Amino acid sequence: MQNKWKVLEVGGGGGGGGGGDQRRRCVAASLSMLIAATLAFLAYVAFFPDDGAGGLYQWWRCQGCAGGAGEFPFDEADVADGPMPGGAGRAPTTLSHIVFGIGASARTWDQRRGYSELWWRPGQMRGHVWLDEQPVGPWPAATCPPYRVSADASRFGNRASASRMARIVAESFFAITAKTANDTTSGAGRDEVRWFVMGDDDTVFFPDNLVAVLRKYDHEEMYYVGAPSESVEQDVMHSYGMAFGGGGFAVSYPAAAELAKAIDGCLDRYSQFYGSDQRVQACLSELGIPLTREPGFHQVDVRGDAYGMLAAHPVAPLVSLHHLDHIEPISPGARTALDAVRPLVGASRLDPPRSLQQAFCYQRGPGYTWSVSVAWGYTVQLYPWAVAPHELEVPLRTFKTWRSWADGPFVFNTRPLSGDNACAQPAVFFLSRARNVTSTGGGRATVTETEYARRAAKPGAKECDRPSFRAASTVHTVRVFAPKMSPNAWKRAPRRQCCRTKRTRWGTVLDVRIRYCGQGELTTP
Repeated sequence: MQNKWKVLEVGGGGGGGGGGDQRRRCVAASLSMLIAATLAFLAYVAFFPDDGAGGLYQWWRCQGCAGGAGEFPFDEADVADGPMPGGAGRAPTTLSHIVFGIGASARTWDQRRGYSELWWRPGQMRGHVWLDEQPVGPWPAATCPPYRVSADASRFGNRASASRMARIVAESFFAITAKTANDTTSGAGRDEVRWFVMGDDDTVFFPDNLVAVLRKYDHEEMYYVGAPSESVEQDVMHSYGMAFGGGGFAVSYPAAAELAKAIDGCLDRYSQFYGSDQRVQACLSELGIPLTREPGFHQVDVRGDAYGMLAAHPVAPLVSLHHLDHIEPISPGARTALDAVRPLVGASRLDPPRSLQQAFCYQRGPGYTWSVSVAWGYTVQLYPWAVAPHELEVPLRTFKTWRSWADGPFVFNTRPLSGDNACAQPAVFFLSRARNVTSTGGGRATVTETEYARRAAKPGAKECDRPSFRAASTVHTVRVFAPKMSPNAWKRAPRRQCCRTKRTRWGTVLDVRIRYCGQGELTTP
């Protein structure tokens, strides 16, 4: 063994000392070139962080992160509809499987019908507006659900109108079963009903998100889906286990069938209850069916300005809004509550699952750190100081309780908003435009661009003179680019998405690019 190593040693130097020096020079030159290329790459990353094309740096920084506006990652697997819960091979729930029942009065329908016209899709949806009497004038069938007149509920005594509304689930069920029994032309499964959804004439539904929520549940089981009030005093007075009717609730077909058989007896027993939703819940309780809570149903039992609540929506699909006539218009400059909600509804049509979903990121510059909170399709808040995510996800207390107009309590945490200290208030931007952006790689629009304009300061309002606030005062517009969410994203464990920021146009525009978070990625101020 010793001799073998000696032979190899001699062989390596058989060409003389000059060959070894030449190899050493080649190795040294190669190493020098490699070090120079590495230093050049690091310098490029430091001084040119966005190559505008989503190139190598973007891959190196976060594999799958977005580069340009049209280069957000899009998981094609998200689009595919998986198997239904509890029913192998069943088609996923769609709008055609849902029957809506809208409680209304013939005398007030014309004043409130605009809310239903915002979300109703003629020819794609089924259901009725249930009136207390025949309408006075022609019915707007082209833009509204068809109507029916409820059966006389005067026999139920105290607050018979509440009993009439409580019977809408049963009357909708009887109407559907009668139609099915008399209709022999429908194809198998074509007119299948899986869910009955109740709401008021001033409820604004977000239909695609409603479908996404109901898809999570087996419609062949007995379900009662909705949410309690936001105000604790309302829940204490009525029930934490009750879905408040203005926010809407959904009852699966088997539950509706049982409720329809029992409802009249329940209404006799619970005629002293105040509202229709409380009577429905009491009857479902007798059937042993509890409330399945979904936080996207919103009764909006608040007073004043609901901005703080809407700007900090939970990580859940936005399903409904109610009581918009009882709060300040949710968008500035709107003449009516109906006009104020139109921008949000319009944006939601571009990317329904992303409506009101929050994303947090931070903009850093010489001597400042800004915290940016996006509530997609509605508003952006720019804090000229560092605010941690666990604070940003808590609603600003811009509103009061429903009954007592107090600062609380609510069923969620709130944080105070200083109205006097200009250095303790974020800059607020409201939606001004929303559009699709076509991907650079093909014709399908997989990205949305939403713009938010800075809210004008009140006349005579003081401005904070701190450097970070002065720097933030130059931002007049926030542009948000976001990949379209798949409705199937809600089948997964909820997770808020991530974003990054960049100042453009001499600092007057702040670009925000929302993206899927990387594994283990932190959003840290």
